[in-house]
Amino acid sequence: MLEKRVHIVFNSRENERITQPIISYSPNTLYYFIAYIEETGQNDENIDYFEENYSLLKQNLPQLDIIRKKVDYTDYIQIIQKISKIIKVEREKDPNTRIFINVGSGSKMTAIASIEASKLWDCDVYYVYSTKYDPSGKGPEHKGEMIIKTPITFPIKKPDDQIIKILQFIQNLIENRYKGKQYDKSKRKFIYKKNLVEQLFEQGLISLIHKNKEERKLQASKYMKSQKYLNPMEQELKFIEISKDKRNKKIYITDLGYEILEIFKYQI
Repeated sequence: MLEKRVHIVFNSRENERITQPIISYSPNTLYYFIAYIEETGQNDENIDYFEENYSLLKQNLPQLDIIRKKVDYTDYIQIIQKISKIIKVEREKDPNTRIFINVGSGSKMTAIASIEASKLWDCDVYYVYSTKYDPSGKGPEHKGEMIIKTPITFPIKKPDDQIIKILQFIQNLIENRYKGKQYDKSKRKFIYKKNLVEQLFEQGLISLIHKNKEERKLQASKYMKSQKYLNPMEQELKFIEISKDKRNKKIYITDLGYEILEIFKYQI
């Protein structure tokens, strides 16, 4: 059975640096991102290179499925989010699909996001350079012979899927709590901890092996089990913040927590 291969590239002022690895390794699908910058309203200044590369690839690989997409080359969260969605879609079709990302094309931000995505979701990255680099001349910056390198990357500790699911659940509870209500928008949104603990068990995100018949002991067991997840989310990962109130403690999602929710939006 042939291995399915997917390539991801980002448009730039390059021809062979983008096309040669694709022609050499003949993927089944190519996701080709073109640029825009939402903050300034700029569109891809190198769209001519996309059109040239598209034509060359279709000429050499007529069966290649080329999917054109747009991404903000300055927005880390948007870039990694779109990569994660591609990975999810392709691996739902075939869990053994190998995904290759060209980190030498696009912008520095697309390269950073691509490296992080490769560590989180087990992708291959490659960097292409040439025997003649000419950033000041006309046409592509890289000329001559193209050399493909696969850099070594070190794994990062991906948050446990259950932690991400609970964080998403907290977000949904908070949004539902404020939905359709008037509230002071200068204050941070929250959910009461005791309500969260009950909902976690009601919805089956956390469960007890043995349920104590005595209500007070049952509630204590639920509280202790929930701490297994809420403590690291607050103290180690810094995804949530729990107020210091003696009673009716509040749970807030931190800025980092909201960033994590965006990064893993399509993965859980």
